[in-house]
Amino acid sequence: MLTGVAALTAVCGLLMDWDKTCLFNPKCTPNTKFYDALSIMLGSFVSASSLCLSRAKRGHRQQQLKLRAALPAFFWTAMAGSFAFPCSKSLDSELPELVPNVGPIRMIEGPAAVMMLAAIEYALAPRTD
Repeated sequence: MLTGVAALTAVCGLLMDWDKTCLFNPKCTPNTKFYDALSIMLGSFVSASSLCLSRAKRGHRQQQLKLRAALPAFFWTAMAGSFAFPCSKSLDSELPELVPNVGPIRMIEGPAAVMMLAAIEYALAPRTD
């Protein structure tokens, strides 16, 4: 589960934003594009680190597991927490026609962050088999 979260975090920012929503949108300012690129790179780096830890053969396995979960969780918590900042809104507030739907769910930042954090929590939950 954690490997899936890390892999999705690594590529989803690039897949979701490498289009006209921001990077190639002439309406977006250069500063907006910079911060979009920053979030793509940060998601990729923390996820790559998490994936590298999943391949580690030596070291304290329990600490590695916690760090594997924490790295993408930092990214997704920051994504969800960004909505608390003044005047901060998701992409669909500016360009609703560019936001894809998966069934009834609009693929904006909030639901994505909640789903990823739930997956991380599920992966770390103690099992009572």
